[in-house]
Amino acid sequence: MNRPISLVVLAAMLLLLPLHRLPAPIHEIPEATPSTSERKSKPTLNAKERVSAKAPAKRPAAMSDQSVQVVLTETTRASLSHLKTYVETVEKIPFALKSDVRPDEVTERLRQALSNRFRNVSISESSGNRPSGGLVMVFDLQAHVGMISGETNSVAFSATFKDGTGHVLDTITSSGSTKVPYPAWRTRFPEALAAAFTEFSQKLSRAR
Repeated sequence: MNRPISLVVLAAMLLLLPLHRLPAPIHEIPEATPSTSERKSKPTLNAKERVSAKAPAKRPAAMSDQSVQVVLTETTRASLSHLKTYVETVEKIPFALKSDVRPDEVTERLRQALSNRFRNVSISESSGNRPSGGLVMVFDLQAHVGMISGETNSVAFSATFKDGTGHVLDTITSSGSTKVPYPAWRTRFPEALAAAFTEFSQKLSRAR
């Protein structure tokens, strides 16, 4: 009899004891992944852009690899004609010395200066010849020869470079001057011409 009573009392005591709660299970919350529409796709290059991105920019041909055709303006031809007339007039004077002015020296110096920078140089002295394409240089010259001592010899010209479409690439201007000495046995015009072409060659060497 006592044993069943003891069991009942023990059961009642167990019911009165506070129950220890087990900790709630920990659930890992998965990180939200961006949807396909939210993902940033890398920009794609079309075929033309891929080629331009890979291929280096085409560099313009160097002057030394190009040919140039020189065209003389009407002013230039008039100046050369003036120089020829001057020489003929002076050398017809009795007992006159040979003139130091050589009209052909203009085109000779021009060709020499250009040959130092270009592969081939052609000079068209006729107004009927027109450039067929490629690099062109328009040469515009003004020249004056002094007649008596103290007068000024002057040479001034411009060289305008154009591409095959006529677009102006660059323009170089040069000049030179001297005085006719006393006595006027010579003009010293060649020195003025040399000074102008020296300046031209220096500027041309710096041109791109």
